Amino acid sequence: MRILVVALAVLALAVTPVFASQCPSLIKQVNDAVAGKTDADSVKAKKLADEAQALHASGKHAESVAKAEEAAAAAHVTLKKK
Repeated sequence: MRILVVALAVLALAVTPVFASQCPSLIKQVNDAVAGKTDADSVKAKKLADEAQALHASGKHAESVAKAEEAAAAAHVTLKKK
């Protein structure tokens, strides 16, 4: 059981930096796609991208990626992930 807990902890530590480095790129893609647009979908996407940025800043990288994906869906954008 201890080995399982240690293995999961190591896995979590290994995955977090991947999400951390991906957040800004995904958020930028959404922001670039909606720049200068004022339609409802673009406004919603920008708001969601701002929320993703706040999550990233607070260290919640997996949640930030999920929010960026939600923003991309609102803007009808396909994100390019690393």
